[in-house]
Amino acid sequence: MRKKRLGALLMSACMVASLTACGGGNDDPAPTPEPTKAPDAQATQTPEPTKAAEPSDDTTPEPTKEPAPTEEANVPQGDPVVIRYGTHWVQELDPNHVDEVSGEYTMNETQRQAGLAGLAAVKEQLNVEFEFIQYSANTTEELMTSVLAGNPVCDLALMWGGSEGVILAQNVLQQLDDYAYIFEDEDTSWMFYDKLYGHNYMLTNVIRYKQRWPLIFNISMLEKVDALKDENGNLVTPMDHYLNGTWTWSTFTDYLTKVQAYYANTAAPDGSKYDTIQAYETDHRFAGLSAMYSAGGAIYGNAGLEPDSEASIKGMQYIENLFEKKLLVDPGTYDDGKGTPEWTRAADDFGKGATVFTDCPDWWIGGVAGSAADRGEVVGIVPWPREDSLSVDDPEYTQAITLGDSVGVLKGVSPEKTELALKAYALYWTTYYKALGGTDTVMAYKEQNALHELNEMKIDVLNEKYGDKIVECFLAIGDKLVNDYADLLGIRVTWDDIVGKSLYGLDGMSAYDVAVKANMNLFTNVTSNVESILASSEVHDNQPPAVDGKEAVFALGTDMASVNWAEYFTAKDSVDGELDMTKAAYTVSESLDAAKAGSYGDAVKAEISDAAGNKGEKKIKVIIYNPDNMTAPTVTAKAELPTVKVDTDTSTINWKDYIESAADVDGIDVKDTVSADLSELDTTTPGTYNVALTVTDYAGNTGSVTVAVTVVAE
Repeated sequence: MRKKRLGALLMSACMVASLTACGGGNDDPAPTPEPTKAPDAQATQTPEPTKAAEPSDDTTPEPTKEPAPTEEANVPQGDPVVIRYGTHWVQELDPNHVDEVSGEYTMNETQRQAGLAGLAAVKEQLNVEFEFIQYSANTTEELMTSVLAGNPVCDLALMWGGSEGVILAQNVLQQLDDYAYIFEDEDTSWMFYDKLYGHNYMLTNVIRYKQRWPLIFNISMLEKVDALKDENGNLVTPMDHYLNGTWTWSTFTDYLTKVQAYYANTAAPDGSKYDTIQAYETDHRFAGLSAMYSAGGAIYGNAGLEPDSEASIKGMQYIENLFEKKLLVDPGTYDDGKGTPEWTRAADDFGKGATVFTDCPDWWIGGVAGSAADRGEVVGIVPWPREDSLSVDDPEYTQAITLGDSVGVLKGVSPEKTELALKAYALYWTTYYKALGGTDTVMAYKEQNALHELNEMKIDVLNEKYGDKIVECFLAIGDKLVNDYADLLGIRVTWDDIVGKSLYGLDGMSAYDVAVKANMNLFTNVTSNVESILASSEVHDNQPPAVDGKEAVFALGTDMASVNWAEYFTAKDSVDGELDMTKAAYTVSESLDAAKAGSYGDAVKAEISDAAGNKGEKKIKVIIYNPDNMTAPTVTAKAELPTVKVDTDTSTINWKDYIESAADVDGIDVKDTVSADLSELDTTTPGTYNVALTVTDYAGNTGSVTVAVTVVAE
């Protein structure tokens, strides 16, 4: 069965390869079809059967089939029920959305046709129409305030990735436990997130194939290491080990040891972090996360908080062991006192050929694998190795995947409408993916599109020697994926901090096993607070007020203690409205010297809390100037001046763009005061015109420079 499955997928890969660069050095993504001009009448359309255009994102080049009708009893009669589907970016979600300027549809045409198929299915089978709406304010504020007002802004609420923890802690989402039956079959179960704090709250519409930072390696570099070859001189790759059931932590350690020994004295390419090629240069946070899950651990799993579980500790001890042996190296850390790795530096070094293994961000693999392909090298991908006591089929052996956007149902939506909305959601997205792939099931689409994913990553699935193994291992990753909810719950940053400090011994932090047990309160403080909120029936306002401020300007010698700082700040809360700034707390920086002329950034901070205790703050700049100054400010024009298009409205020209510097005698920047003499400028006619630019310092002195402004035809 496995061989037949692989063969069919590789045939699909050949079709994909005819449209996209497969395993070559082309760094360009698959081209996006030209936008389709919108018709004059904007009615929901039922799509004609089409052949898929060039894939983009979650698309595939397979022909689109009409979705098979699904039997649905008790279809509502009469006028369609409108389900409001809210989002922060309607252009990406609504297949009928048209760009106001170009008049063209904003969705990729292939995806748009799949979306139209979904709309047709929910209309035909459920008598439902989606109304896609875009939030008018920040997502976390609008969802909360609309529920508090008893008028939820939408029925299905899309939440951008990273906002879910805040929104969950507002207690504005319905528990979806009673609707789990809608998502019981294989084609829909992936949409339904696991229980969080004991209940189901969220859904997803994004099919995921790989870890956020999967383990990749340079096969061509491994081929040079004789110690990795069998008795016949053939390289035994990590993929061979996985497929043979021997890809364990001990195997990985032995493998890295042999690689490191071979490359110990081989110079790394210029610009790399290390002087010599490394066996495994990586970001320790994502390696640690993978190690924990490969042992059956988690930060937050089915048992709740698990960073101190036996499996999680085993995973981190394995990482510490590799780190101590220098078989795992981190490309340095930022100077933040937390041991935070330099973002994507290890992946960059992998692209140069400076490390054989790395955990690479999924969105970066195409670039680094493409760089390797340019050198004629082959990149492989494999599940992270498992803890030795587990079998390859053990359900505890998993691969972690972090989450993106999520969807929930707001409180205030009736049970009847909630049920209908969730049925429509499930039907829409199953229809969407089947239409994209021309498949009978979503799972068939997922498997088929895995090949497209590998091609997008510039990994050579058609490589005669290694292609089939690459595909099989990539599919194995997809089979083992489980959701990592730590980011969503707002506790991942705590874990990152403990891992970095324990690995580098910062702040007296001991090894992970001791450090995590000693600091579990940092996790439980967050989770216990949210649990108590969710246990109540009240919506929790956790949005800080928005504080704004303006620059403050004073003459030399002004007594800062006598200043009414409330005049320089305003604050507005999404629930309480305008706040009284006389009740704010103000802090004047010690660096502010009222006896010395100059510009003092972040000199005064205002802090104010709303009725719910949420605190907002703002810092402003203070200018101290000499009122007795009689010297004109100096003004210097830029060496290369911007041009102006013919018929440009002169009121839209930013004259600061023409000035390199403008300062008074004390060095205070006065560029913001620039004004222009437009008496000679004619933007209706191409040509070059003189424009005098004048700046005024705080003592009233002026300085000018004349620039040649070129008006060009379109």
